[in-house]
Amino acid sequence: MKISWFRFLAVYALLLAAAGYVALHHETAQPLPQPLTAFPNQLGEWRAVGHKQFSEALLTKLRPTDYLYRRYSGPGGKTVDVYIGYHDGAQGAGPIHSPKNCLPGNGWLEISSSPLELDIGRERIHLTQAVYRQDEQQELFLYWFMVRGRTLSTEVGLKLAEIANAVRYGQRGACFVRLSLPVADNPAASAGIAQSFLERAYPAICAFTSS
Repeated sequence: MKISWFRFLAVYALLLAAAGYVALHHETAQPLPQPLTAFPNQLGEWRAVGHKQFSEALLTKLRPTDYLYRRYSGPGGKTVDVYIGYHDGAQGAGPIHSPKNCLPGNGWLEISSSPLELDIGRERIHLTQAVYRQDEQQELFLYWFMVRGRTLSTEVGLKLAEIANAVRYGQRGACFVRLSLPVADNPAASAGIAQSFLERAYPAICAFTSS
């Protein structure tokens, strides 16, 4: 079979370019503007009423650079749990774990899951709204990923944004944000509570995670 010299040269040029990129490309950690411990305890009418510190075993598994797990109480005594996990892309930081794997791995059964877009101020937020069940307990989750202030609702979108960030800026910092609260008899009412909290919390979340 006759080998096309043009194809050979094209493949050789691509391999040479890839080798040059790998040799010259250098990634650095992408630090947060400020530590998550400084995240506000008061967000409008919502007030922090508790927080959780992860065990060493869980931190070893998740490997976030910084994280926050806090409970807020709002009007009518409604509560929302907030988790923010930041991974700065440094060698010791782990990748963001997909909730589609973590929640079922911890005994949660997915009841529903769908993408959602919300407008808050001038920002359009891309997120996922999901309901999971564990025994008799049902929880509603709103979650999304963030890369350089851009919100993403899917794992594929996160990976593409991380690659673009690495190529353009030499950094892979990314954030995972999750709101959760119990679902009683009315999932729509729980979603309304979560969205009400999000309207208050989103500006602070952006200020602390957009670097």
